Amino acid sequence: MAKLKAVSDISPPEALASGISSSLDLPGTIGSTLQGILEEFDVQPVLFIGAGLARRYIGAPDWEGALRLALDKTGASAQPYSYFVQKYGDDKVKIGTAIADLVFEYAWGAGKAEFDPMFFEGTDRHIFMKVLIAAHLRKLMPETDADLPIEYADELAAFRSIRPHAIITTNYDSLLELVFKGYEAIVGRGVLRYDLNSFGEIFHIHGITSDPSSLVLTAPDYSNWHKQSRYFAAKLLTYFVEHPVFIFGYSLGDPNVRTLLQDIGRIVADESGLVSNVAQIVWHPELKAGPTQSEVVIDDEEDGRQYRLRVFNVTSLLEVFELLAARHELKQVNPALLRTLAARLMKLTRKDIPVGTVEVDYSTLEKMAHDDELLPKMLGLTLADTNNKTHPFTLGQVADELELKGWNALNPVIKKISDEKGVDLRASDNRYHERIKTGKKSATRKWSHEAIDLFRTVMGGKPYEVRE
Repeated sequence: MAKLKAVSDISPPEALASGISSSLDLPGTIGSTLQGILEEFDVQPVLFIGAGLARRYIGAPDWEGALRLALDKTGASAQPYSYFVQKYGDDKVKIGTAIADLVFEYAWGAGKAEFDPMFFEGTDRHIFMKVLIAAHLRKLMPETDADLPIEYADELAAFRSIRPHAIITTNYDSLLELVFKGYEAIVGRGVLRYDLNSFGEIFHIHGITSDPSSLVLTAPDYSNWHKQSRYFAAKLLTYFVEHPVFIFGYSLGDPNVRTLLQDIGRIVADESGLVSNVAQIVWHPELKAGPTQSEVVIDDEEDGRQYRLRVFNVTSLLEVFELLAARHELKQVNPALLRTLAARLMKLTRKDIPVGTVEVDYSTLEKMAHDDELLPKMLGLTLADTNNKTHPFTLGQVADELELKGWNALNPVIKKISDEKGVDLRASDNRYHERIKTGKKSATRKWSHEAIDLFRTVMGGKPYEVRE
C-alpha cells in the first residue's frame, strides 16, 4: 500500500468545513505556478472534488459523521462510536461495515417500517445504511442554487465560472450538478462504459444518493472498488495526461485518493517522480504568513517509486477559483449541446462515413479545420472578445511553436530581452503580450504571432528590435 509523507507542513482539508475565506491575494510565485500549469495545456482543467466542499456549502457530514448518523439510528442500546474506534482503530471501512451490520439488524427488527419493502428482497444487507445516509444527504440539498449560502455567493460564482472539462468525485451528494448546470452525472461503473471524448460530465465513482445501492461504503464495496480502481484510472488517464487536474476537499491520506493517484503516478510521473499537472488545493484561513506551496510524496511499495504532487495551502478559495476561471473564447457554451455534438461527430466518423451512408465534402471540412472562426459560426457560436484574435497563444503554445520543451524554457528569452533592451514584455499590454482578465482578480497572459517571431530571432542570436 502507498504511504504519504509531507515534504513540508500541509494544512488539513477539514478546514473547509466552516468559515469564510479571506480576500488575501495569492502571492506571485503561487499564482504564477498555478497559471503555468494551466498555460502548459491550454485546455479546461479537470477537478477532483472531495467531501470538504460539500461540508462547506451544504453542511454535509464527513465520513465519520455519516457513520455516526447511521449508528444513532439503531437506538440507545448500541455501543457508542468510540467502541468501534477502539476495536478497529482509524479504519473507517471496518467501522462502517460493523455499523452497517447493526443497521441491518435494526432494519429487520424495530426499524422495519422505516424502509421500503423492496430493500428486504435483495442480497445486499448493507443497503439499509446506504439508504439512511443517502436520505440524509438529499435532505441537505437546496432546492435551487439560489438557496445555497449567501455568504459564499461570490465564491460559488467563481467556482462555477471555472467551467471544468469534467469533474471526478467520490461524493455521494448532487451539489456539483446544482452548481454546474448542464453537466451530466455518470455514476459508478458507468464510468467504465462512458465515452470520454466529450465535455461536461461529473463522474461519481463512489455512487450517488439518487441510487443508494451504488454507494461505496463497506468492506465488500471497497473490495470491489479496489479491484476496479485500475480500470477507473486507465479510463480516466486521458484526463490526467491531457488536462491540468486540481484536487479540492480531499486529504491525500484518503485511501480512495491515494489508490487512484498511485495508479496515475505509475503512468504519468516524470523521471523525478513529479506528477506535474496534478495539484492539491487546501484552504486554511489560519496561515499567519499567508499562502504557501509545498509537496507531498506518495511512496509506492509495489514498485518502490515515489510520486510527488504539489500542494498549495491558500487562505482564499475565491482567489484560486478566479485564477482557474474559464478562459474560453466562446460565450455561453451549453455542456449538454457540446456532448450531443461530440456524440454525433463520433458516430459520423466511426460509423456513417466508413460504411458510406453519408457523402463527405472533404474540401469544406478541411477549410473548417484550419479556420478558427468558420466552425464556431457554423455551430451558432460567437467569439467572446478580440484579444484572442490578436494574441491567440498561451506561453505553452508559444513554446510548442518554437519546438521548446515547456513554457519555462521561454523565461530566459524574455529576461534576455529585458536585460538587453530594457523592456519587460510582461509588464504591460503591447503588440507581443496581453494580460486578459478572467475574474475580479485573476487573468491569463496571451501572446501574439509577433512575439513568436521576436523570440525566434532572439534565440537565433540575430539582431532584433522591440517595437512599440
